[in-house]
Amino acid sequence: MSKSVQKISTLVTRTIYVLVALPIFFSHAIADPVDDFLRLKMSENRIPGLQVVVIKNNKIIKVTSYGLANVQDEVKVDNTTVFNLASITKAFTSVAVMQLVEKGDLALSLPISTYLSDLPKSWQKVTLQQVLSHTSGLPDIMNRNFQLIDSEGEQQSWLKVKQQDLYFEPDTAFHYNQTNYLIVGKIIEQITGKSYAQLIEEFQLNNKNLVLTRTAGFSHFLSVNSHQARDYRLNSQNELTNVLTYFPAIIRAGAGMSSSATELAYWTLQLQNGAFFKSSDSLNTLWKATALINDHWAKENPSMHPYALGWYVVESPKGLKIVTAGGGQSAIAVYPDLNISIVILSNLAGAKPENLMDEVVEFYIEDFGLSDDVKLLKRELQQQNYRNPLSIAQKLQKEHRFTFDANDLNHFGNLLVKHLKYDSAQKVFSLNNQLHSKIILNSDLLDNFIGTYQLADFSIVVTREANALFITATGESRLPIFAETQTTFTLKAVEAKVTFVSKQTDGVSGLMLNINGNKLFGKKI
Repeated sequence: MSKSVQKISTLVTRTIYVLVALPIFFSHAIADPVDDFLRLKMSENRIPGLQVVVIKNNKIIKVTSYGLANVQDEVKVDNTTVFNLASITKAFTSVAVMQLVEKGDLALSLPISTYLSDLPKSWQKVTLQQVLSHTSGLPDIMNRNFQLIDSEGEQQSWLKVKQQDLYFEPDTAFHYNQTNYLIVGKIIEQITGKSYAQLIEEFQLNNKNLVLTRTAGFSHFLSVNSHQARDYRLNSQNELTNVLTYFPAIIRAGAGMSSSATELAYWTLQLQNGAFFKSSDSLNTLWKATALINDHWAKENPSMHPYALGWYVVESPKGLKIVTAGGGQSAIAVYPDLNISIVILSNLAGAKPENLMDEVVEFYIEDFGLSDDVKLLKRELQQQNYRNPLSIAQKLQKEHRFTFDANDLNHFGNLLVKHLKYDSAQKVFSLNNQLHSKIILNSDLLDNFIGTYQLADFSIVVTREANALFITATGESRLPIFAETQTTFTLKAVEAKVTFVSKQTDGVSGLMLNINGNKLFGKKI
């Protein structure tokens, strides 16, 4: 099956999150659009509990908590709840390394054998930079189930992993694994003579705004922490199950910390404002994507992002984004060019809050992700109070010799909705339809297509905005479709076609989704 088909068809229809069974509580009585959006995402993805903090222009402008920290006992999340950070711990570790680099105690370019003895011969050439950026090629001490590779425990697993050769030559690929930061933890303790936890506490957590993080420590569920959120996962039957997370002591430099979103926000502000480093070059180094010696990995992994030190780097048309994430449930995203950062912590493994970051930023940055062409259009539309948008767009296309992209215009309309400019959004959606549909259908005909269509493994909801038609597949974003005939529409986002099927007596009875040669039928329900 093609990737395009998988994008839609593998989205198994989710059970609606019944609020009676798992109530969602909010820390603020009056919701704003961001609250509404996050509440919807929690419902769609069955996330029990969530904390969100937004930082803009070096100030914390939103602190919100939602849902349940403990489902069994109906304990609400509040702003002091601490969540499992998992691999966000690596971001703290990388800061500690750069502090030691500034002191002259470590050098990123030197082999790890400079600081540690008794390493396998093939490992000895690996540099500190390479282990921090997951370009080392070292084998993983953890298996796919996040368990040590030897059931006898930490030391046996350490001995076993050292018997393995490198997966690949250093700097030829990115391969995320726990051995890398195990090595970093050992180097930190070897150089400083202090425990890893002691070093982090002394130089990063010694602040009144980080008391919860310092108190929670580095062992996660091994210790009894006040107001610690429980961890959950959805099983193959889409049922909520407990996750008893345990991070072995040997990998604590890579996972094990707990914190609240508010305290992580303070830590992020300190990091950006130079509290941890003497030189701004250290932060630049921390967030600089590591370059590989060839482009083979990038070609084979086009959807993956290169690592910096404890963070990964996303460069897209929407701008630069620096992310650190853990356990598929907690994340920090920094947008340095926009001076905005988002912290989202959850207690659902697999929730992947890093995927929500851009959508949250859209509520705070009106031009976020707009192409230069659309920015030009926006200025012209504003000057004319959104009168005659089609004439304005056609004039710009002729003068500047470009064509407005359908997905860019849809994004523009969605941004206007998020900023509560509904009338303007309607005009942009209609404009998009006028520019990209081969024929323009009247609203009465479009209304015949509105409804829910059940396919084999997912559903499609068809809606109308102004004189434009949209479809939403289960769990996916809403996308515009453009009329080619009175019954056939093009879905430009994934190069697909939708054909509505009618019966003479009953009207529209279904649709046919044609994507990469595969035809999927959906019955209207």
